[in-house]
Amino acid sequence: MPDPVYANVVEFTTGPYDIVLDFGFRSPEAAKRGEPGNYNIVSRVAMSLAHAKSMLPILARVIAEYEEQVGPITAPGFDELGKQ
Repeated sequence: MPDPVYANVVEFTTGPYDIVLDFGFRSPEAAKRGEPGNYNIVSRVAMSLAHAKSMLPILARVIAEYEEQVGPITAPGFDELGKQ
């Protein structure tokens, strides 16, 4: 099994049949300098759009269950729909 990696950036690229998620790491220094595109990709995941769509309710359920047990997760700069 591959070792886990940490990512604090994700970029989405979609095509007519699939989606690619590039997970990356941006150093705190680069973030402070305001360099949004300056990060290293640590993992790339590609899947069909149908697969990605089917994951949405599962991810929402897992996060809701976590918040029920631990408390709310704050996401600074984002509202409840994930829009800035």
